[in-house]
Amino acid sequence: MTNIPIQKTILATLAFAFSNWKKLLEASIFPILLALPFLPELVHLLSMLKPGSEVPENISFHISYFLMFIYASMAILMNIYRLVILGNNSINRFGFVLPSLRFGRFFLLAILLGIGQAVTLASIYLLPFYLLLIPLTLNLVSIANDVPYKRIEVTWQARLNIFLINFIGPFILISLIGLIENNYLDSLFSFISIYWTSISIALCYKVIMVNSSTQSH
Repeated sequence: MTNIPIQKTILATLAFAFSNWKKLLEASIFPILLALPFLPELVHLLSMLKPGSEVPENISFHISYFLMFIYASMAILMNIYRLVILGNNSINRFGFVLPSLRFGRFFLLAILLGIGQAVTLASIYLLPFYLLLIPLTLNLVSIANDVPYKRIEVTWQARLNIFLINFIGPFILISLIGLIENNYLDSLFSFISIYWTSISIALCYKVIMVNSSTQSH
């Protein structure tokens, strides 16, 4: 497998976003409409999870809000992965995503991956372990596109480049925006980073699959 070119992938991500912005917007309508009613409750729940806060009596009710918000987030990811790999006719109208076996597998792997990423990003000393999670992230793209599971071979150099494209770039940008101390801008760019990482990881997956197929012939 050839390496993941950083500059070309960044330019391809920008090109895809600008040329398909209408379809990306359509892919987000259902997930965003689903998530918005639960957003205030989610913020309230997160505020109660701070040290010293009391656990509310109706915690199960708040957790249900949290799960619905996660469902909407997963729907956006699945739609973007399918748009990048399969094209504009691969998603339902308005980005509608029904619960299914595919979504269940995607949901479980995404939750496990999210926990792993949170652990590795908790300390700068654990960052190298993030590279171990790259193949799992690529498997999310596989699941979203109904590809039967198989081990994805990724070189360490390719993993490092994917890490730089998907994490370091958005992290630096969001950190710089944070210096302005504008919560609205910070939230906006955090939201945009979801699209950035989703499109770029799908493009990386596409390059890996093309090269793997070429080498197998």
